[in-house]
Amino acid sequence: MDEKNNEESPSVLTKKVGNIEPESKKLVPAQVTIVGIREETEKPDGSKYKLPLIKFLCKHPDKPEPIQISKVKVLIGEIDSDEGQKAVTKTAWGVTDKEGNIQMGSALDDALKFFKVDCLADIEAKTCHTVVESKESSFLCLKLFT
Repeated sequence: MDEKNNEESPSVLTKKVGNIEPESKKLVPAQVTIVGIREETEKPDGSKYKLPLIKFLCKHPDKPEPIQISKVKVLIGEIDSDEGQKAVTKTAWGVTDKEGNIQMGSALDDALKFFKVDCLADIEAKTCHTVVESKESSFLCLKLFT
């Protein structure tokens, strides 16, 4: 029985493979174009974030509608040091300093430097590559290094 429709449904043993992609198909890293930026202050459950969360709206070649990316991956450390450089993931929180400017060293500071712009609004229409966040998480991040 089909519980949704409360009627007999054909056995899965006699069904063919459909042609509809699964909703949860993971996107692979690719070059994206930033088509907008959104500042969110409310979590999906309706509670408030302590700081605004910045989401980059990006056109990915494998998806017709823009995707939202709120994390960036940057390199930290010195090339010539014993440890070398390593990639770290940062969340794009709207952290400001005591003068109300974007906090130096934040993910947003990294984005402004990478795109060579003075404010977030100027990032629109810029392109960059994405990378997978980590081995444990397949979400995409903006890759802010070459």
